[in-house]
Amino acid sequence: MGQIMMTRDHIYPEGEDWNWLEDTPFAHSVGVGDQVFIAGQQTLDANGKILDAGDIAAQTRNVFENMKSALARFGLGFKDLVRINTYYVFDGADEDATQYWEDMTRIRLEYFPDPGPVGTAVRVKGMPYDGQLIQIEGVALRGETRSNRQRIMPAESWDWSIALPLSQGWRVGEQIFVGGQISADAQGKSVHVGDLAAQTRNIYKFIGNVLGDAGASFDDVVHLKVCFKHDSWEPSGQSFADRIMDVTTEYFSGPFPVLTAFGVDLLYPGLDLEIDAMAIVDPARRTLQKSVPGERYQPDNFSDGVSAAGEIYVGGQTALGADGAALAAGDIGAQSRIAFERLAAVLAADGATLDDVVKLNLFFVADDAGSAEAFHAVSAVWADMAPGAHPAMTPVRVHELVRDGLLVQADCIALK
Repeated sequence: MGQIMMTRDHIYPEGEDWNWLEDTPFAHSVGVGDQVFIAGQQTLDANGKILDAGDIAAQTRNVFENMKSALARFGLGFKDLVRINTYYVFDGADEDATQYWEDMTRIRLEYFPDPGPVGTAVRVKGMPYDGQLIQIEGVALRGETRSNRQRIMPAESWDWSIALPLSQGWRVGEQIFVGGQISADAQGKSVHVGDLAAQTRNIYKFIGNVLGDAGASFDDVVHLKVCFKHDSWEPSGQSFADRIMDVTTEYFSGPFPVLTAFGVDLLYPGLDLEIDAMAIVDPARRTLQKSVPGERYQPDNFSDGVSAAGEIYVGGQTALGADGAALAAGDIGAQSRIAFERLAAVLAADGATLDDVVKLNLFFVADDAGSAEAFHAVSAVWADMAPGAHPAMTPVRVHELVRDGLLVQADCIALK
């Protein structure tokens, strides 16, 4: 990406822009150097009122129009996106989920350029506010970087059930964006159904193909996002999340990336997980100091933070105690404070602070009635701890986190 410019361009709500039901400390988008981080776009109006509650087609159009406006503030359009993450809600049967996704995606196709960004799309429990069905975030490029990128479409890969212009990967300078990979065939049919380890290895084969075609390897991966089928267990009694992380360790011999994991539902029947990745080719990359043992759900091999090419990636931080139990049981505000303190501790190992965070992801657990209250409790803690930090933020209500009793998980990207 070249030299990172330190100036940050924050876009905040104005005029008819969407807004939260209550004030939050977060920006709609943040531009740093040649990158623009687009926060999770909401189907809200300027007063925080939910628009088109329960209508997935209308809400999809709303969030894409909001993203269009956010990009336009930087003089950009959808062709400038390199990554897009879609979180959506569908409470029906698994066998009906594919049709629902295809209906939603026909709206998305009106906005996707060709070639399009890499993409990840998972079914989640909910959004901050009842009635929201979809949220979309993205990363876009500006400046000379836009014309200096390589699309990665490996010859051997899976494909979607309907024709899409999305990409499997993009290489941009030192960066490689890897889209969400699933264990499917060229027709979008699930492969290795009922065999979690085989699905996981199949996914890593696909990730390896993208990395290899981009001139990189697993040793260049800085971040993995693991979306696992919630409430699922191996015959041995091991959770899907733990088994996936164990298999993941087979693919890294050098510095381990950071990892974020949370429980979702998947697109196609029979799928057990989806994984996306970020890689940066930088021989000078640094692994940042780990948290105190026992305060993390990731196996010890994994890093808490990775610093590469001027960027810092911090993996999922939670309020897990040394005994493996959740701290501050039942108190999402207290748990979020612990998670943010741990983000800050990892950033400090590279001389950064929460003020350097440009993208923040919040994955939280709450029931329908308490979702908005939980989200605003977490937001208030961030505002108290980092009043000068205004990152682009995506809040997603997930089915579960990796350990019982955890209510919130935070990860981030920081640029010093």
